[in-house]
Amino acid sequence: MTSKQPTQTKTTYDNGWFSISTLVTVATFVLIASFHRIAHEDRLLLNLYWISIAGAAYALVNRNAIAQLTFVVSTVAASTLAQSYLAAKPGIQDPLLDPVIDIVSLSILLLLSWRLAIHGTRFIKQQREMDLQHVLEKQAMATRAAALTATSHEVRTPITAILSITETLLDGAVGEMEPEQKEFIQDVDDCGRHLLMLINDILDYAKAQAGQIKLAPEIVELHNLIDQCVSITEATKKHPGLQLTTQLDSSVREVVADPLRLKQILLNLMSNAVKYSPDNSVVRVQLQKDGEDILISVRDAGRGIAAEQVEHLFDPYYQAAYGDQGIGTGLGLAITKSLVEMHEGSIAVESVVGAGSLFTVRLPGKRALPVGTEVESSSDQNWQSIVNEESVGAVAGV
Repeated sequence: MTSKQPTQTKTTYDNGWFSISTLVTVATFVLIASFHRIAHEDRLLLNLYWISIAGAAYALVNRNAIAQLTFVVSTVAASTLAQSYLAAKPGIQDPLLDPVIDIVSLSILLLLSWRLAIHGTRFIKQQREMDLQHVLEKQAMATRAAALTATSHEVRTPITAILSITETLLDGAVGEMEPEQKEFIQDVDDCGRHLLMLINDILDYAKAQAGQIKLAPEIVELHNLIDQCVSITEATKKHPGLQLTTQLDSSVREVVADPLRLKQILLNLMSNAVKYSPDNSVVRVQLQKDGEDILISVRDAGRGIAAEQVEHLFDPYYQAAYGDQGIGTGLGLAITKSLVEMHEGSIAVESVVGAGSLFTVRLPGKRALPVGTEVESSSDQNWQSIVNEESVGAVAGV
């Protein structure tokens, strides 16, 4: 299932003195010098004269030649002013003051035109530098993402082999182990899966920053998706007595989204809620509608987040900077925010220290499928295949 990606507009610039913009400017000056006077003697010539000047101005604007455009406009204004000046009567009719006033007026006009041309040239130079910086940043992010992809492949391959070995040993396929031996192998397996999850997080964030994550939107049945995510999260919870409850609005059934990425968003939020909630507490997942938007919220009963930390909560590596927040890269919420924004949505958090936190994902309820996308609602069988396709750690780091 494919979707069309938005095309990027390329800014056109001319480099050097012998450019198309320079040729257009010179040709316009020749046109003004040759036909300005005679053009006003015939209506057809006058129309062609101004159409040619307007066409030249459009060509210069289209090529971002602001400095040349300023010279052309100033020349046209000066020639028109000169013609009007010659046809007008002197204002003071003084043989000494009139030339002085004319010289001062002309000097001011030339000075303003010169300053306008200078500022136009500076603007174009700054625009070129910004465009170049943007291109370099995109290339740098793409290079980092490519390097991380290659590195992660080299690292994940041996980790996957280690996990296969530990799983075989824990299943008893090569014989029963002593309890102490089994505990050691279980520790190796847990550490390997945790390391794999961290690698997936780093790789996912790098891809998001480089714009390499492509969505495959389709019509998603929300009740099935949320129930599947709750089941997965419940299977991984480690706090005794902790419960996950859902409150799903029956009128909200479907949304246009990438099912795997939306599941990744919900699993990240639910796993965080379970991780930071105490024993015998309740994590609530709610689905409701707010106007045309769809709201999915996850409320935990954890220790809460201080107000000064909330504004940095979605910053990359923020958790790593505050070691007491838990073990991880601190990329989970940054990735979640990027994925939500890719769905044209937003994520917000409300938290009270000692009373828990509430994370709310807002998605557009009437987001259209891309042109050419096959309309197909996800069935229960499709969702089951998605769940069985990947483990919890892999889904959280797709």
